[in-house]
Amino acid sequence: MNVSTDLRVVRSRKLIEQALMDILHNQGIKGLTVKNLSQKAGINRGTFYLHYKDIYDLIEQSEWMRGLLEIFEPIQLGHLFKHSDERSPFPAFAEAFRYLQHHSSFFKAIFHSSVPIEFRERLQYLVGTRMYESLKQDHPQSSWSDQPAGYIIAYLGTGQFGLIQHWFVTGRTLPPEEIALMLTRFIRQSPCLSPHFSGS
Repeated sequence: MNVSTDLRVVRSRKLIEQALMDILHNQGIKGLTVKNLSQKAGINRGTFYLHYKDIYDLIEQSEWMRGLLEIFEPIQLGHLFKHSDERSPFPAFAEAFRYLQHHSSFFKAIFHSSVPIEFRERLQYLVGTRMYESLKQDHPQSSWSDQPAGYIIAYLGTGQFGLIQHWFVTGRTLPPEEIALMLTRFIRQSPCLSPHFSGS
């Protein structure tokens, strides 16, 4: 790819992400269609599909979602269970909720109660997969490893997504550190996880 082509790609993606934010802010996720987004960005539908498979792929690749996933990426559950201060949240969770708060104009639309079921399931899978990979890395021979991976990922992802969604739906009345502490305690006390880490 030459420099001029690369610059066009960057420009197109920037226009698309700006249109994404504008539509989410003014119409919510229900107004987010390829047609509306292409019109708002001043591009044709073909240009959109050169960069993204669909609307959900755009959201997953957006700078805001990538930023959130980068915070979760290095989290090791073994470290969480060694976090000894019962009155403070696991630092990475606190960072994640501060990030969600800082970019709330984007995430409140993504975690809205009206979000389509297909996208909710994809988000749950993204979050659940990252936790599952951490489990495999920390305890590859644990008894849960004999269970079907899809069910474990669904269990882990649904819990995280539900907590974040409820936080946004209720207007984020709890500060980021408090909701992060709640998540820390939920995971530490989870019957699916705690037996495998209590002896770490």
